[in-house]
Amino acid sequence: MKTLTIKTITLSVIGLLSFSIMSFPKLPVEVPGLGGGDSADSGSVDLPSAQANLEKTMGEALAFLNQAEYHFQTALGRSEDAAAAQSRVKTLNSGGDVDLNAVLESTSSSRKAGAEAEAEAGTLSADAKKEYAKGLLPYAQGVALTSKVSKQAKNWMDAAQGELKSIKNPMKLNKLRKSLAGGLKIAKAIPNFLKTLGTSSRGVFSFAKKQKLDTKKAEKSMPEDEF
Repeated sequence: MKTLTIKTITLSVIGLLSFSIMSFPKLPVEVPGLGGGDSADSGSVDLPSAQANLEKTMGEALAFLNQAEYHFQTALGRSEDAAAAQSRVKTLNSGGDVDLNAVLESTSSSRKAGAEAEAEAGTLSADAKKEYAKGLLPYAQGVALTSKVSKQAKNWMDAAQGELKSIKNPMKLNKLRKSLAGGLKIAKAIPNFLKTLGTSSRGVFSFAKKQKLDTKKAEKSMPEDEF
């Protein structure tokens, strides 16, 4: 009887423990970082890694956009602008240190100049049409990546600013400001750059259709969200 009672108590305890384990919510297994959720709490973001990811994605977007610009400018007969765009692509793909803000500004200026040239251009030659068409897909890919990085930039900037506000030690604060300066500058510049691309995109595809080019594949690669 005593043995039966002990066995009964033991089984009850095991049952309770099993139920408790099953009832606990699962702990998250994702590594906290950029774009992993809606929260921008600085404690959940690895700021250096997130900044590196932000800069990498922005660099890739700019490389696509400048590759497109090379084809556009070549088609329009603007050889100097085409060469400048090609040079930016090489710089971005070099793997070395790149001033992304400077490239972003020159990319924006190049696209504005290209848009003016497109507005003044008549019907392109057959070869020029083929050249312009080569730029449509990389252009769309660049726009899509820029749209993606804009969301990353907002999360990262919110987290970075939260971290800066939380530090009271002046020396640590100054050190962190220096380490985050490049990322903050890019994050602040992206919204205006995205507006430029929004206006530019309508012009690029309108011009391509005017030249009777096939834009379907490129348009499918454009971001679905409005910006």
